[in-house]
Amino acid sequence: MEAPLILAIETSGETGGIALFRESLLGEVALFSKKSYSNIIFKSLPFLEKTLGFSLDKLNYYAIDIGPGSFTGLRVGLSILKGLYLVYPKPVITVSSLEVLATNFIGYSGNIVSLINAYSKEVFLASYRWENFYLKTLLSPRCIPLKELPFYINTPSLFVSKTLEKWKDFLKENLKDFLIEPVFSPSLSAGLVAKLAYIKLKHGIAEIKDAEKILPLYLKPSEAERKSGLRLI
Repeated sequence: MEAPLILAIETSGETGGIALFRESLLGEVALFSKKSYSNIIFKSLPFLEKTLGFSLDKLNYYAIDIGPGSFTGLRVGLSILKGLYLVYPKPVITVSSLEVLATNFIGYSGNIVSLINAYSKEVFLASYRWENFYLKTLLSPRCIPLKELPFYINTPSLFVSKTLEKWKDFLKENLKDFLIEPVFSPSLSAGLVAKLAYIKLKHGIAEIKDAEKILPLYLKPSEAERKSGLRLI
């Protein structure tokens, strides 16, 4: 049986893109834009189709990073997905941006702590471990004050983040030998979203949903919601 064809979308951070995956990465378009990703990604799809010689109606799955991350970026990513879904309805595999960061280090034998800047002296945090190419969740995604981070770490761990430098002094002072720094800076890419979705499919743990039912994984209220007094519950 032929491996599934997956189209992945990544818009949770400053860079975004789309990727096509079947057992391995077939092609990827990476983007950086201070404006909306939506028009750029839609314009990139025909390029990807023509270059790789595939048709969107041949897809088996979509995969998308639902966050945490940029409020605007996540909404844009979901709007792109739902637009595609209206024309080419395929099941959707959702992944977390914290998982995607850990996917940069497939095969690493120790604990991996993923961090994303939540601003206001807070971080989005999760912890994972790769076991036989299966990403096991040790600590589920959450938003915490940075000062509380040491309470969650009780073993040497590889810390992965796009903004690790921002907290390096704090981590070195408070975690001592528990802090392991990566040899390269991790990325949030559509290719990694697709790869993680494929791994989850192989292990039978993929969260498969209809596009209409997918919501972003925000973990904290937006600035507008905080000003209005709304809270996530």
